[in-house]
Amino acid sequence: MPTSRPVLTLGGLGVAALVLSACGGAADGGGVDDVDADGDIVVVASTDVYADLTAGVVGDRAEVEAVIDDAAVDPHSYEATPQDRLAVEGADVIIANGGGYDPFLTDLAASADREDRVVRLVEGEGDHDHDHDHDHDHDHEDGDEHDEHDHDDGYEDEHVWYDLDRMEEFVLEFGDLMAELDGDHADQYRGEAESLAEEIAALSDRAAAVDAEGLSYLATEPASQHLLHLAGFADETDPQFLAAVEHGDDVSPRLHRQALDTASAGEIDLLAFTVQTETAQARAVRAAAEDAGVPVLEFSETVPEEHEGYLDWMEANIDAVEELAEDAHGG
Repeated sequence: MPTSRPVLTLGGLGVAALVLSACGGAADGGGVDDVDADGDIVVVASTDVYADLTAGVVGDRAEVEAVIDDAAVDPHSYEATPQDRLAVEGADVIIANGGGYDPFLTDLAASADREDRVVRLVEGEGDHDHDHDHDHDHDHEDGDEHDEHDHDDGYEDEHVWYDLDRMEEFVLEFGDLMAELDGDHADQYRGEAESLAEEIAALSDRAAAVDAEGLSYLATEPASQHLLHLAGFADETDPQFLAAVEHGDDVSPRLHRQALDTASAGEIDLLAFTVQTETAQARAVRAAAEDAGVPVLEFSETVPEEHEGYLDWMEANIDAVEELAEDAHGG
């Protein structure tokens, strides 16, 4: 299990903790509370998701850059470039998802002595051995014991940008952080953050109001879990399946067959398919679902080109989920 780097963690922490150089391995003389607000504040985010959200808070009062802004790129397997390193070296604030999702960014920060400028939303780098909410029973098959693990060693979903309540907290705390860094514009940062948080909260309310009673889904990758759970869908995906996908491993034959059977038996109302991380196994599950007449919704890891930004993208996702739930209940 990778060791978590001692970086700042956003989410549940107050701004006093955020702006202190609370990183045990941080370079001396640095820190996000040590930014020269008289110059341009530079924010570097791992993906365009966080770049768009932070840009909504800072406006033109800071420069925001995303390392990954291509919907065809999978952040899990992204390899940083020399240009990325230069961007991180010049950053005053570095926004990382954490949880093993974008380790390239915290690796760059460490090599550039910028660990003390990292704000990370999820603890750890690649720690998926956490309790899982689901309690499914599975029989052990002969010859397949090496695939079996307790579900308590399952998977924790680090795709927190689909967690709308978490994103509401994020923008508010980021607004407080920027207010501390650039006190001359504190009111503007906090005002923009509050406005953005209200829009995200409205989306969260819409998602929570979806009538998904009695509906279930299977996922080929966990990106959409937070949103679908908020909407009330029951998850029929084996956590071991998701853990294997997230670790970049092939899913075991037993788990793959189980997913194919679930998809083809008409036991689910939705297949959630993540396009950036699709594999031959995932495509086979999708084909089985489509052959069985199961609706497929595509989700992505970053903001698709056809959407103006995070809010427009999430609204489109909720529109699709609402429409599917209405169709499943007969209109």
